[in-house]
Order: sequence, then C-alpha cells, then structure tokens
Amino acid sequence: MKNKIKAIIVDDEPLSREKIRILSSSNEQVEIIGEAKNVKEAISLVDKMKPDLVFLDINMPGKSGIEFISELGETPFVVFTNAYSDYAAEAFNLNAVHYLLKPFDQQKFNEAVARANERIFAKRSSNILQQMNDVIKSEVDKEVYADRIPVKTENKIVLVPVIEVLFIEADKNYAIINLKDKSYRMRITLNELEKRLSSDLFIRVHKSFILNKSFVLELEPTFNQEYIVRLSNNKKIPTGKAYSDNVKQLMK
Repeated sequence: MKNKIKAIIVDDEPLSREKIRILSSSNEQVEIIGEAKNVKEAISLVDKMKPDLVFLDINMPGKSGIEFISELGETPFVVFTNAYSDYAAEAFNLNAVHYLLKPFDQQKFNEAVARANERIFAKRSSNILQQMNDVIKSEVDKEVYADRIPVKTENKIVLVPVIEVLFIEADKNYAIINLKDKSYRMRITLNELEKRLSSDLFIRVHKSFILNKSFVLELEPTFNQEYIVRLSNNKKIPTGKAYSDNVKQLMK
C-alpha cells in the first residue's frame, strides 16, 4: 500500500514493543520505522525519523509519555498505550488520536490505526492545499501575468494562456475568466487582476468587464459615450462611461 503511516513505538517494555510490531505487520496502513525505550531516545528518534504517528506508553521510568508529548515542539499524532485508563482524559487533552488500553487485540489496534489514518490524511490534504495557495500567491505577487494566469481548481492549478482569454467578468471577490468554450472562477477582484494583466493585450471597459483586445469585432454606440462591444464569439459586453477613454483606444 502506498503512503503508509510511518510510525514509531515508545515503550520501556520489550514485550509491549514486540506486540505492536506483530500487530502492525498484519495491518496494511502502518509501517514501524523505529523504536525507543525511554523519553530521551524517543525525542532523538522523532527528530531523526519525523514519524507520522507514535505508539506511546505513558508509564515509563524517568519521564512519562505525557511529559514527552509536552516537551515536543511539532508533535506527531499519538496513540497512547497504557495498562490503566487513569490518564485517558489527560491524553485526549493532548490531542491524542486514540487510547489503547493494554492488553489490546488486532481489532482494537486496527481501529486505532484507522482513526490515525483519517487524521493524517486530513493533515496531508491541508498541507497540499497550502502548497497550492503558496504557488498561486507567488504568481499573484509577480508584476504581470505575461503568458498565463494560474487558476486553482478543485484539485489542481490550471495555467490559462492569456491569448485564449476572451473577457473577464467580476463576480464580487471573484473573477470569471472566459475562454471560447469554457470558463474559470478565480478568487481575486477585478481591480487586483487588472494590475497583473498586460495593457497591450487587455483593456478595462466597465467596472465589471476586462476585454482581450484581440477578440473585439465591433462597437455599437448607445448613449452617454457608452457602447456595446461585440466579441468574436458574438458575446456582447456593455461599456461604462467612466471607461470611455479606454474604449476610445479600441477605435484607434
């Protein structure tokens, strides 16, 4: 199975560590990548291996599992393992995924792993979304979209060639980027997007519309220095009086 949970075991009892290894070998979602028998070893192991999950005993010589979690900076997900239920409430206050009460069997172990997998998957998805947002932000921070406009869709980033964009329409805090046979919705205001587009190719003719000059076929006068612009796909776009100077550029 791809993307297995990378887990470590932290327990001072060799038999307990062995049992978790055996149970994990029968579970396709998890892979044990290391073991520690005390908190000192565990801190070093977490720093070195960067596990997704820790199977953590609470009662250990020296520092307890609770103290171990409290000392970590960025904490991996934790399944506490303990012979007593006394610490369950405190464990969940520390954002534990699950609390396995010793002795536990394969079914209980699998339930804990399944719950951990849900949390880990949600975190990975969140990280991917953040990476996508960072990519988009880096593009937005550039002065001009010279060749392509990066648009985030449900699960990917589409790089839309600017020469294929017929017009862009405002929709509150979004911009609808219209091509010949499809459109994309981008979370950016028209004012912000206008700053990123080349004025050699695009022109603002209305508070709600930016046009690609290449696709303008004709202008029909209406009144008060306003026009109806017909594009190559026969789409008709109104102009606004405030943008009359821009519209005059189309007539040159």
